[in-house]
Amino acid sequence: MAAPQRRYRATLPTEPAWPAPGRAPRRSPERALRKKAAGRRRRFAMLVVVPVLLMLGSVYLHTVSAGLDVRAAELGVQLDRVQDKGERLQVKVTELSGSARIRELAGKLGMRQPETDSLRVYGDEPAGKAEDGIQDGTQQKGGEQR
Repeated sequence: MAAPQRRYRATLPTEPAWPAPGRAPRRSPERALRKKAAGRRRRFAMLVVVPVLLMLGSVYLHTVSAGLDVRAAELGVQLDRVQDKGERLQVKVTELSGSARIRELAGKLGMRQPETDSLRVYGDEPAGKAEDGIQDGTQQKGGEQR
């Protein structure tokens, strides 16, 4: 038969290195109070601070939007004024470039319509009668081909 084995017990009470499974670790009451306070701060932030920030952001966006609406209205009025001015200038250009007005001013300056054949338009003449050569596409003599 085998001899019974002895178990030696420690003479000093010691804590195990790891907490035994199933046993909750001991927590200090200060830590529990800090955790509750942190939870209250989070709830306060979620219930009060976040909605207030959202409301202020909404007010700011509406203010910016109203300012942009006013600016758009001002630009619309300015655009209408510029378009009216452009139409007036176009009418003035039409009046100033009228042929009757130009003939009147030319008469005041001593200009007149040519009554003789002294005004000649080149390019309307029949082929072969132009001053600078034949206009039938043949090569010209005496110079470089154009």
